[in-house]
Amino acid sequence: MNSAAQQQTAPTPIARRLAVLVLLTINALLLPKNASAFQTSTPKQHRRFNAAVHFGNDKVSIGSNDIMSHLLLQPRRLSSSTTTSTSLHFFGKKQEEEQDKELDVISNGDDDDDDNNNIFSKAWPTLKIALPSFLVGGIATLCVLFLPLLADYYEAFHSFNTPSDIYNTDSTSKTAASGGKLNNNINQPVILFETILNDLNDAYVDDVDIQKLFETGVKAMTASLDPYTEFESRTEAAELEESVTGRYGGVGLVIRGGTNLAEAAKEDGIVLEQQVDKAAAPLSGGNDSSNNRKQQPRNALKPPVASSRDADEDEEDIDITERKRARRKSMEDGVRVVSAFEGYAYDAGMRVGDKLLAIDDFGILPTTSPDEVRNHLRGDPGTEVQVKFLREGVGGKVNEPQTITLKRAVVHIPDVKYFGYVGDPRDGIGYIDLSGFANDAGREVRFAIKALQHGSELMAMKDGDAPKPNEDGMFVHDPTKLKGLVLDLRSNPGGLLTSAVDVATLFVPNGSDIVSAKGRGFPEILYRSKTDPLLSPNTRLAVLVNDQTASAAEIVSGAIQDLDVGVVVGKGRTYGKGLVQNVQDLPYQTALKYTVAKYYTPSGRCIQSTVYEEGGRGDDLLTSTSEEKGGPKFKSKKVADKDRTVFYTAHGREVKDGGGVEVDYKVEPQKASPLEIILLSSGTYSDYAAEWSKTHELTDQFSVDESTYKDFQRFVEQKQADGDLKLEVFYDSQLKELSKKLKASKFDSSKRMLESLRVDIIKDVKKDFKTYKTEIIEDLEQNILARYLPDSMLIERGLQSDIQVLETAKMLKDGNEFDSLLARDQKSVEKGLLSNAVGDSSIETASSVTPEPKLQTRW
Repeated sequence: MNSAAQQQTAPTPIARRLAVLVLLTINALLLPKNASAFQTSTPKQHRRFNAAVHFGNDKVSIGSNDIMSHLLLQPRRLSSSTTTSTSLHFFGKKQEEEQDKELDVISNGDDDDDDNNNIFSKAWPTLKIALPSFLVGGIATLCVLFLPLLADYYEAFHSFNTPSDIYNTDSTSKTAASGGKLNNNINQPVILFETILNDLNDAYVDDVDIQKLFETGVKAMTASLDPYTEFESRTEAAELEESVTGRYGGVGLVIRGGTNLAEAAKEDGIVLEQQVDKAAAPLSGGNDSSNNRKQQPRNALKPPVASSRDADEDEEDIDITERKRARRKSMEDGVRVVSAFEGYAYDAGMRVGDKLLAIDDFGILPTTSPDEVRNHLRGDPGTEVQVKFLREGVGGKVNEPQTITLKRAVVHIPDVKYFGYVGDPRDGIGYIDLSGFANDAGREVRFAIKALQHGSELMAMKDGDAPKPNEDGMFVHDPTKLKGLVLDLRSNPGGLLTSAVDVATLFVPNGSDIVSAKGRGFPEILYRSKTDPLLSPNTRLAVLVNDQTASAAEIVSGAIQDLDVGVVVGKGRTYGKGLVQNVQDLPYQTALKYTVAKYYTPSGRCIQSTVYEEGGRGDDLLTSTSEEKGGPKFKSKKVADKDRTVFYTAHGREVKDGGGVEVDYKVEPQKASPLEIILLSSGTYSDYAAEWSKTHELTDQFSVDESTYKDFQRFVEQKQADGDLKLEVFYDSQLKELSKKLKASKFDSSKRMLESLRVDIIKDVKKDFKTYKTEIIEDLEQNILARYLPDSMLIERGLQSDIQVLETAKMLKDGNEFDSLLARDQKSVEKGLLSNAVGDSSIETASSVTPEPKLQTRW
């Protein structure tokens, strides 16, 4: 059977018609000037003809619209009065002076009568020149644009005897055959992709979603390059825009809930008590109750065939049961509030843990997805929305729903989550928690620094250190009262380039290079500070980072380190993302985010820790997969230490590229035990907080005492016994895989030892209740308080036990370690940035010399 591609008619007739039209146009241009096919009269000939035609005392007036008919009626009269005919050509016209004079004399007396008729006649020669010229130019342009595409179409559908080897050889062979150059004819893959979609849409056995197929193909294509190049659908593009601007129209709530629960419930046969209806009847299986049906695997209603079941089937049944239990719990929990923003929903009365029941007239069912709820919460600023919710511990023993009216507004998501002082405010050690780099990040950090500086001055005034007036008797602002500042960039994923530059200018000297970027199709640009720093040079600065500090956050930390204006504090290295992405708007409200360049810190180093190459297989490269995109592959490899190049800071300190930003002052973070991670990731802390709030009230002296801690342990053990919590979850997949292999090999004794190992693991995990009692109590207190306090107060409270923050503040307060870290090494200072005048870079600044590219750039 012929393929659909072979059955389609190739568009060669179009190409032939265009070619014929071009030939006719060229042929017309080459006709002789006296050719009768293009012969006509001039406007003055028209007037002469109208004036000369008389029959007795009556004058016959013929307008310009009747020129052709008159020429046919009076050919001789026109010929006799005109000795030489005038030919009008595409690009010029021939006129004779004697003919013009004769026409002026004859038509002088009739101008008033013929003015209205000759408006079109006057413009006609120009139109006859312009219109053909426009047509010829348009046809030539169309040929230039579409003939290559038509040629590719012709080759695609009519070259079966001499097939192209583009898609019949591997990438290595193709590159070698082309002399190391890639085949970048974009028309061929576009034609092939279009043909595949058409064939599947027309002839696939079942109906197909072309939109879904297209997105799958495009996302697999972009994911083969690197993990940051992505096609954004309409919804994803809107979310990306929100992350860039940090604003959206809504009420200021963050919610959570299960996804695709309706389909999952139908697939797994899950029936909730609130949903028992006729649709559940086929799953009843006789007189069994719905509660019994919940625990049954999908094939429990089939005839028992236990003797033929193998290990894989048993494990599959266990997995189905666990999956159904998890989905059932998610459906029962419903859609709950994770965070309520201060200034918005929090101020209106919403709290963490509230279960949403309805939004206006939209009822929230157990199978309702969070996206549906979010769409109903959002809307035009200024409008109101009624939210019905349930809160544990309110309304007596039987919780009663509450209804609250929220006013929608333009919600601003702040990047600075908290700023304040570490320890005693009189020590003058400030703290800023910067969580991202949206549009207003620079403005928020600036406000925080000024507030901390002003607060330090007030503290000094209370201690009797009043500010001194200047010569005019005015008190002068003294920013040096702020002795130190901790800029917390831990787990900051980055954001906008311009925001990173704005933040860095608050700390680096005027005229300092901040960051440069260059790529194959990206203009080489350099960003340089143009203003004096807001932070006083006498204020000690420390940047706190971890292995999740990435992108724009690494630009700021790298600039501060290279210019020696502060120290970088943490455990080891930052993430190491030195790539720049551009966000390109596409039709149908979609977008493409793709990597366009690499960035370089002031010392000239690129901190990109991973090298990505176009997807495929390679023996010398590690193959990485993107699970959230269904497993499309790209090739990547880490930059080896031996391949890292040494660079020098302004004071001559050695720094290296290719592995993120290495810390200057090492402080180990507080280690989290396996039990803490399991309790946090499973939501056990928040579940217990909900139960605690039903029987307790929060007081000013709240703390988790010994009785509360023991009650929490009993709560955890009960969840484990019910199957809602697996304390061995870290090792569960390995234990299951080993169990399958042991059972398939009929190693019964080994399998019994494996079950004993599982029990021992659970016992060891439970020992953490004693070993890490202090840490677990702190986590439990934070989760209980989260139901009553805003985020800023929770962050402030958490600083009291944050080891890294406390050690950093101690180092800044003492000053000796800080000064020794940034002391100039006179032997190597000539190698550093100070060997050149600050700002004397060979790369011109984007703001002063070269125009900044109009790109929505993310880092």
